[in-house]
Amino acid sequence: MEISKTDLPYIGQLIYETHHISVFYINQVGEFEYEFSASVFQKNPFYTSLKEQISRYPYQDDPNNYPIFTSNSDMDFFYINIKRNDDFLGTMIIGPSLQSEISDEKIKRIMNALKENINKRNLIEIYQLLPVIPKQSLLSISLLVYYLIYHQKLDRSMVIEHNKELETFRIQMENPELELSKGRRNFIFHSNLSYERVLLDYVKNGHVEKLKDFIDYSIVGNAELGLLSKRSRLRSEKNLMITGVALVCRAAIEGGLNEETAFTLSDFYIQQLEELERLKDILALIEEAIYDFTNRVSQLNEQKYSATITACQKYIYNHLYGEITLDQLAEITHLSPNYLSSLFKKEVGITISEYIQRQKIDEAKKLLTITNYSISDIGTWLNFYDQSYFIKIFKKFTGLTPKKYRGEQG
Repeated sequence: MEISKTDLPYIGQLIYETHHISVFYINQVGEFEYEFSASVFQKNPFYTSLKEQISRYPYQDDPNNYPIFTSNSDMDFFYINIKRNDDFLGTMIIGPSLQSEISDEKIKRIMNALKENINKRNLIEIYQLLPVIPKQSLLSISLLVYYLIYHQKLDRSMVIEHNKELETFRIQMENPELELSKGRRNFIFHSNLSYERVLLDYVKNGHVEKLKDFIDYSIVGNAELGLLSKRSRLRSEKNLMITGVALVCRAAIEGGLNEETAFTLSDFYIQQLEELERLKDILALIEEAIYDFTNRVSQLNEQKYSATITACQKYIYNHLYGEITLDQLAEITHLSPNYLSSLFKKEVGITISEYIQRQKIDEAKKLLTITNYSISDIGTWLNFYDQSYFIKIFKKFTGLTPKKYRGEQG
């Protein structure tokens, strides 16, 4: 689909109105053709200086045809060159934004770095007006803008790979504290203890519904690497997967799976692995094994409780990031709230509210272990009404504050 220059202002306006981040368009001769930004932002004396800095960047000399990230005095920008065939039409610049709230210490450092006669009050004011957008979210915005302009989907990892400004973010992506990188050849058992713990916990508790996203990053991503031709390398991969099957088997036994059944399954999958000669087939089989063990544990768990309680538990698992009430559970089970509450306590041994809190804290523990998300964000996502309450409930079930728990997991 051909690029329409008349659509660009509309796209820019929507991005500004949605994310409250400034959008500029510089045409092929280096002139600001239009912009979308807050009027109070434009009135700040530092705004003119900022626009001059933006305009001096040689956008037209950049051959790249994907979002390019750049930073200036802790301000983050990205730009997308607009090209029709090989003709340069202009550049859309989105920014600035901040990754986090600016501190006095950062203001002092920025002023020293600029070495200009800048009014500190004006500088602080403009930083206070900037939207706070984490790098991950800014990257998502860049992919959206690119799609709106070119009607083409970009691979997130490709954009990260080709941006030096995202180097730290790329390292975090590759670091299993955030997520298993698609480019990592080795499976989770070799990459990071934190991820191993989370996966084995899913197997042990029969959380089939939580496996998909986890495995998409660890297994499917690896399959994209293609086939390994050297026999010695294939042997190494097989050994790694055999270790994985053994760990999954042990987790399933801890979850209640009969030992004889578990070991028989383990032997079966290991024998199948030995017969395979392609990495893609090996990865597919290990995924099948994980689901098999987890499904069997899940079925055992369902047998422990009545269909009513199992339905409640599944609803709670699927709605951990929202508000879960007794009335909602009563509605899906077609029981009165009082009767359901009594039945749940009788079968599970704890109240519904305590069960929900335990599940949310278990989820928080995983996020604290395998991500760099802030404690306040995790608490908010899990629907704790304020951070102090989240810390209180977390400590109630773990004996530690979220901060101390995360420190110990590191």
